[in-house]
Amino acid sequence: MANRAGTRFMSHLISRDITIRGDAYRTDCPIANTFFLSLHNRDRLCAVSSLTREIHGVIPCSTTFDVCAMRAGVARWRRTMARAWTTPLVGAWLCCFTLGGVFLRPVLAQGTGQIEGVVRDEQRLVLPGVALSLRNADSGVTRTVVSESDGRYVFPALLPGRYVLRTDVSGFAPQELRDVVITIGLELRHDFTLKLQAVAETVTVSAEAPLVDATKAEVAGIVTRQQIETLPINSRQYLSLALLMPGTTVDATRSFFSTVNVGGSMTFNGTGNVVDGTINNWVEDGEPRQDLPEDAVEEFKVTNALPKAEFGLATGGVVQVVTKSGGNRVRGDAFEYFRDKSLNAQGVFEATKPAYRRNQFGGSVGGPIVADRMHYYGAFERTAIDEFYTVTAPASFYSAVDGTFPKPTTRNLYFGRADWQLTNAHNAFVRYLQEDELTLCVNCGGTTAATASFDQSVPRQSLAAGHTWIRGARQLNEVRFQYAHAAFYGYPSGTTLFTDIGQFPAERTDRQTRAYAFPSLTYGSSYDDASPESRWEFSDTYTVHLSKHDLRFGGEYDHNHYKVDDAIGLIKGTYTFAQDQAFNPNDPSSIANLKNPILFTATSAPVTTIDPSRYYVAFAQDDWRVMPRLTLNLGLRWEYLWGPSNEGLDPNDFPVTLPYVNVSQRGHRTNVGPRTGFAWDVNGSGRTVVRGGWGMYYGHIRTLAAIEEYRNFHRLSITISNPAYPDPYQGQNPASFIVSSNAPNVTIADNDMRQPVAQQASVGISRNLGGDFAVHADVLYNHTQDDYKTLNVNFANSATGLTALGTPPLSAFGRIDRVQPTSDLTMRQMYVKLEKRYSHRYQYMAYYAYTNSRDNAPMARYIDAFTSYDVGSSNGERRHAVVASGSFLLPASVTLGVVWTARSPLPWSATAGRDLNRDGFNTDLVAGTTRNSGNRDLNLTAVNAWRAVNGLAPVSESQIDTSRINIMDARVSKAFTFGSGRKIELLAQAFNLLNAKNLQAQFGSGRVGNSLSPVFGTIVSARPNFQGEIALRTTF
Repeated sequence: MANRAGTRFMSHLISRDITIRGDAYRTDCPIANTFFLSLHNRDRLCAVSSLTREIHGVIPCSTTFDVCAMRAGVARWRRTMARAWTTPLVGAWLCCFTLGGVFLRPVLAQGTGQIEGVVRDEQRLVLPGVALSLRNADSGVTRTVVSESDGRYVFPALLPGRYVLRTDVSGFAPQELRDVVITIGLELRHDFTLKLQAVAETVTVSAEAPLVDATKAEVAGIVTRQQIETLPINSRQYLSLALLMPGTTVDATRSFFSTVNVGGSMTFNGTGNVVDGTINNWVEDGEPRQDLPEDAVEEFKVTNALPKAEFGLATGGVVQVVTKSGGNRVRGDAFEYFRDKSLNAQGVFEATKPAYRRNQFGGSVGGPIVADRMHYYGAFERTAIDEFYTVTAPASFYSAVDGTFPKPTTRNLYFGRADWQLTNAHNAFVRYLQEDELTLCVNCGGTTAATASFDQSVPRQSLAAGHTWIRGARQLNEVRFQYAHAAFYGYPSGTTLFTDIGQFPAERTDRQTRAYAFPSLTYGSSYDDASPESRWEFSDTYTVHLSKHDLRFGGEYDHNHYKVDDAIGLIKGTYTFAQDQAFNPNDPSSIANLKNPILFTATSAPVTTIDPSRYYVAFAQDDWRVMPRLTLNLGLRWEYLWGPSNEGLDPNDFPVTLPYVNVSQRGHRTNVGPRTGFAWDVNGSGRTVVRGGWGMYYGHIRTLAAIEEYRNFHRLSITISNPAYPDPYQGQNPASFIVSSNAPNVTIADNDMRQPVAQQASVGISRNLGGDFAVHADVLYNHTQDDYKTLNVNFANSATGLTALGTPPLSAFGRIDRVQPTSDLTMRQMYVKLEKRYSHRYQYMAYYAYTNSRDNAPMARYIDAFTSYDVGSSNGERRHAVVASGSFLLPASVTLGVVWTARSPLPWSATAGRDLNRDGFNTDLVAGTTRNSGNRDLNLTAVNAWRAVNGLAPVSESQIDTSRINIMDARVSKAFTFGSGRKIELLAQAFNLLNAKNLQAQFGSGRVGNSLSPVFGTIVSARPNFQGEIALRTTF
């Protein structure tokens, strides 16, 4: 009934002319709900006629309308509403919100800020018709508006930066508001009180952004340009400063990408990354796709909880970056950062300090193409590192492979951007990013020998463009486009890079070596992966204001092409041993004397797979000012990611029918995520704000999750328990052995495969303590479900548990690994943050965070027959964290910046070192222990009992290392100025200033969890000890 009434109302409103009676206002409310459009304009005449319209059964008696000079804009507004109404979802939202009012005004565009207010005279009467101009202090770009009938003005869609706002009206003294600093998402309000010209000349004041946001339920913080320029940043990777915000960590990320976990993200692809309004995530795995030169970042925003409806593909938080633009003056810089062996302390596992040198240099320049209209900015940065890693396997067995070895890295970053103010209402930008990276022997060191890892080459480029149309003072439209191409090439260390996808010459496949996996060492390389991808992204967002409702609605379409060569683990394969034993790869007799392997794994052939995807989005967001002190943030988002669930699979592509597969049932198209929140300004002063909310957020499906389904029978996996040694194929040709062996293993995707979904909730309070100080306290909850796990649904029945296997349900197959949406994560966080923004020559931020996160190991295999064993603390959970940062401008133009981080240990698991359940994977836990109970409540008695069964001595609690973090970084600089903006800066940075021992066990690597190892429980890699860096930077 309500929908039909709304339809009648909208149709009535759209189909007929509306005229306005001057100075009319409603004095009563008849049953018929007759209403008048009222005009209030005491300084300007509006030539309008009058008309009374009756709308029956729709408008509540309390509704009033206040519209000035609408005749010229009514036709345009009516056409806008008609177009919007053609979309059912958007039309429904517009109908509901229009019932609250009709007067339009724009709100924030993505990655921008806004200034608004009311102009009055000294008698507090509103002043319409006042001209206001806003000028960007750097670029000179100027926009003008005129205050409306109620004295209101607004400047929407402002890029972060410094502005000057000025009023100009005959008879009144001009006022100028200087140093207006706009940050991402800031809605700055400033009301003007104008004085008569005879009484006062130009009045100049300074603006100050509020420390406490009284209009948003989201839990977020801004990393400003001032912090980027004054705090120590290792490797000049700006994203590392995201860790200054509570609720962030890098412990569930992979080390070969610059990334961060935000909010409830406990997987490496749970965080959304946005640069200039476009997606900056890999299609393949969902991590940040590209890094940027530090100089190119204007600022970035970290949202831990309750992002608005325009953001998706993230079950945790969002990192939103705005890049830098040029100005009217040619400005730039050049720099060189330098480290070498003499500036470093000896590493934890280094017998002597190895040779080391790091050069990081580059520069930037920006300026006008057309003054006040068109500007450019470009930046370049190169990093060249000659560093070393140390293999620390037990010398009694593996002295032949222990030692320190080179690990060079090079990386080039390119950035270019142009901005064009076409008219007062139109502006556009175009931006180009490129990153080229080459890293040798990724993840080598600790118990991973020099040949056991891979080299990687990762080229990345993207081109983005955007157009913003400010439609008068009341509407806003944004269009974004992006083309991005990236590729990941991983190949055996020390060999040649192949980039021809689909080509597998002998020189490519023959470079793999046989791999050997012992409890305390991994040796040999069989990794060969090449995966180029491209993203075509188109989005459009329309923004209007309906009385007290700020409304944004829009859509997005992405077409992603993905192609991958997989030649991992070919015929030479990997032998796994349950016991450490003497091993010297340079001695054939040593290899021949290896005994009692428990497992051999390999794959039959390389394969190329094409797996495109498409991403569809529609959303609506309403920020409803229910009353001056209460704002509701209401959102609704629909999204559908087609492709990673293998909707495009052709069942006829296989020689036999895949079991349990029904492609017609695939494709989860009902991903509707409501989002609701509130912000309550407790006393109306903006000093104390209580906020909270709840929402549903859909994440990224890892493209690699179920891609093996396409490869069934094109490539077979080989798993042999208790294999013959040294020839697992027992004299047969490998191809013949595969044909004559047991039933094939296959991988299938669950027909209900879907995007992971998180329910986020938070409640918090912020208090401005006066001046530039504020304190924030928040409690966050995140329940993420439906990420994938892999389960063998053809696991053999066994009457005797672990010692004998029965017959699988489908005897024609071996393992049937089903990739299914059955992961489950529950995270609870609480943190308190104290901040002081920069003023009086210093700023600081400090927080304490508590995290409790449990899951069933998302994106991992189930332990067959013992699926409950997967439940435990999340891999990236650190229960307690304290982070403090600050920068101080000292006398003589010396700046000191400090960041201190302390985090409690990560959890880990005690594995049995044997395939107890005969599932072909050596991941079983020690009986009596649970997943990730290490550094929590590990049952060491059960571990030692298992060691005793295997003839090994017990281990003590003192042998088990901790992965806690205690790091202090510092930066000090001295500036010499020469006028005209020229400056030379001498810098020194110290990372791990206190030379604390910080053992490294991130993302499951570095810790020896095999209970049969003599070094069980130890951590065999470490973060660097003290590292010094000196730099020279000149600006002009």
